[in-house]
Amino acid sequence: MTEISRSASVPSTTGHVLWLRHRELSSSADVGGLNGEMRPVQEIADELFALPPQIFTATRDGYVAQAKNAGDRAAAAQLAAMKRPSVAAWLVNLVALRRPDSIAQLIDLGETIREAQGSVTPTQLRDLSAQRRKQIDAITGLAQSLAASLGESSPSKQHLAEVESTLTAAMADEEAARLVRSGRVLKALSYSGFGAGFGAGSGGFAAAPAAGAAARPGVAAPPSVVDEKSRHAAATARLDEARRVLTDATTAERDANDRADRLVAEIVQMRERLDTAQHEARAARQSRLAAERDLASAERRLRSLTG
Repeated sequence: MTEISRSASVPSTTGHVLWLRHRELSSSADVGGLNGEMRPVQEIADELFALPPQIFTATRDGYVAQAKNAGDRAAAAQLAAMKRPSVAAWLVNLVALRRPDSIAQLIDLGETIREAQGSVTPTQLRDLSAQRRKQIDAITGLAQSLAASLGESSPSKQHLAEVESTLTAAMADEEAARLVRSGRVLKALSYSGFGAGFGAGSGGFAAAPAAGAAARPGVAAPPSVVDEKSRHAAATARLDEARRVLTDATTAERDANDRADRLVAEIVQMRERLDTAQHEARAARQSRLAAERDLASAERRLRSLTG
């Protein structure tokens, strides 16, 4: 399979600055791939899923075009099939790809809690629950720090809640754990809870299926159930997209308002400086006129004495 170089097309519009920041960070961490050196598709996928969602598509399309130019249709198809993750999914992917040890510890603790169900004292279970809360809080904070290092604004409370929900699902369900560990989460995951039956397969695990995802072997749902699930998945996808659009619009509005506020502040400062300069000019003019009068008076006095 043809490998793709890091020199994919640069995204346009608002993603350009973020893309440059991403390239600066990635080049310092991964010298390989610079100067047109070729890279495997999965390595590019790791790069893409660690990117802020707003520049995911443009960067992916650049790599797709590069694969097509190289004549590798299979690589181009693989890259084109990669879907942009939601903000919450991206935050989870970012930790999984940049700090995999943190995700591994979280998943290991989840396995410990599942194994402990029914075999430990209430006090021990409370201790495990406290550890779970501490781990989730730590990774949520880590996700925010990593996002900030890319120049991203603080995630909303909704996004952080979805991050926690996804991490909880990864602790409770093996399939969710594998997905989170891979750094390929597309949307927030959820789990029914940590009570009895915690971790028993994916019975409480809920997530819209990714495009091309294979069905679980040995499970055949009735057509009516499949249709209902498809409709629900489609509705959920539309809701997620609407939320994403709203988030992007809200961010754009906030940024525009910030720029307007800065310009207003600059205008106020310039007006104050103008007023000060005009006042100083008037004072200087009065001083000049007074000096001219004094000079004329002195000249007249001198002429009268010498005349």
